[in-house]
Amino acid sequence: MAKISKPQSCLQCPYKWKYLNLLSDKDINSIQSNCTIINFKKGETVCKQGTDATHALYLAKGMVKLYIEGKKNLILKLIKAGEYIDLQTLFGDKTYKYSIAAMDDTMVCMINSDHLRGLAQKNSDYLFELTKTISDSGNYFYKKISDISRKHLRGRLADTLLYLTDEIYKTREFNIGMTRKELAELSSMSMENAVRILSEFRTDKIISIQGKEMIPRYSIGYDFLNDFLSNHIDFHDLFKTKIREYNDKKEKIERFE
Repeated sequence: MAKISKPQSCLQCPYKWKYLNLLSDKDINSIQSNCTIINFKKGETVCKQGTDATHALYLAKGMVKLYIEGKKNLILKLIKAGEYIDLQTLFGDKTYKYSIAAMDDTMVCMINSDHLRGLAQKNSDYLFELTKTISDSGNYFYKKISDISRKHLRGRLADTLLYLTDEIYKTREFNIGMTRKELAELSSMSMENAVRILSEFRTDKIISIQGKEMIPRYSIGYDFLNDFLSNHIDFHDLFKTKIREYNDKKEKIERFE
């Protein structure tokens, strides 16, 4: 169950937003009386799609997922610690357009939206960083929609693996903190298709998965995924041909080394 507390000091907080120092010490301290800290356990709902948004949500610890609810959920993106979870409602529609859930144990700062808007109006540099964050998020969503509509299943899953590699874990080997169902929802496909394609990637030595735990380790065939799988190619035979060419080239390099 979520635990609620009040912040001790926003000015001295080790988890504060990287642009918070654009505000004066007085303004930073004023956030403290307009903020509530809530600790969520893994799997708990942070906010629900369709509910009123009265606070800006800042993720101090952990990771959350933004997803659209339906017969099959669609995970739009993952948010890491040190980022605002949702700023679209700060200057726009005051209703959450998606649900947010904790991927692990998280700490969320809920800041009164009216107060945050007031601080932004007084400080143009701070306002710029807030609006830039909103713009970057919008651009991400546009790309996500484009990828879903134009790419084949392998391309979608390849994109997801590259997204986890480049944006979330920032390494080519990582312990993935999600189930295969969530991996499928992030790739906009059924779990059956995700499992099948992961198996094909593993068989063709594009990735390796060690163990069958909830947190398997993925070693990404990064260059192959980046150069080929994220393109719009639908021909399975060509896919297999390119796989063989890639593995032959890799084996020659390994023998040379």
